[in-house]
Amino acid sequence: MKVLLIGCGLTSTITAYLLRTRIPNIHLTLWDKARGPGGRTSVRRGPNGTFVDLGAQFISTDASTLSKYSDIYEPLISTKTLTPMNCKIKGIADSHHKQHFIAPNGANSLVKYFLNSANIDCTKFERRVCAITPTGKVTCICGSEESFDLIVITAPAPQILQMDCPMSQTVRSELEKVIYSARFTYNMFYENPVLETEWDVQFMDDETFRYVSIENRKREQYNSPDCVVFHTTKEFGQKHIKETTESMFQTLNDKVNKLFPDWPLPASSNVHKWLYSQVTTPYNNNPGCVLLNESIPILAGGDSFTQSTFNGCVESALKICETVENL
Repeated sequence: MKVLLIGCGLTSTITAYLLRTRIPNIHLTLWDKARGPGGRTSVRRGPNGTFVDLGAQFISTDASTLSKYSDIYEPLISTKTLTPMNCKIKGIADSHHKQHFIAPNGANSLVKYFLNSANIDCTKFERRVCAITPTGKVTCICGSEESFDLIVITAPAPQILQMDCPMSQTVRSELEKVIYSARFTYNMFYENPVLETEWDVQFMDDETFRYVSIENRKREQYNSPDCVVFHTTKEFGQKHIKETTESMFQTLNDKVNKLFPDWPLPASSNVHKWLYSQVTTPYNNNPGCVLLNESIPILAGGDSFTQSTFNGCVESALKICETVENL
């Protein structure tokens, strides 16, 4: 069976990993519109080996979920791709049952782990899909075309709707109801560990920023150069949704200087925009995935159909695999 996975984020690569272990003689192809793997676990790299997590910051789970999804968590923990989060966190909601984990090598290392473990037969980046026919022919905006026996799309619902893809009007209507928040990140890179705070990660009560992390300290790399990421609130992101990274730089830079006037100037700083950050209104009844087309199966999955968490991605991937096995 020749399968195409559209997207190279968590849901897609976990799906590939599970399909490889469950279905013999499967041929896996993965395409993504970006230049590399990660999706919303992408990182931004700075000088001297520094980097910040632009999207997913850490994973919160509990003992029962760790056990339920042990096939996913155990290899990540045993290889130290995931490690317990031991830094100082300020302002997080208290929960004695939650366990927090970080990816020491960046959140995109989780995607890379599953990508490598899935032994995908063909991976191609800078492939933006624009059309899928009911017979399984997939076309990219670059003009390349290829046919598949089964197609899995894990892009956010608004991006699925941008594709010329067969689906019922009922499904289309439900996809149109899925809503994502938009956010900006403001990223700072220093040449030395220079920041003095009583916290390493802070959830903020501010109209512009919801979250700030001194990323090297989040990863317990206290002797490494400081690198910082600020995440805006969803309200701020929505208000400025039409702005660009360039137009927002000075506004966010000025706000950081106002909030932390004693911080020294970084060696460099920049802004990243997430047009689709986290799902705020998921697909009706959180089905995990939906079947868009039956003759040549086309499945849509991802956090649009669950929630924008690591466990939500795992849940969707498992549902996709279950659906494929039952076809």
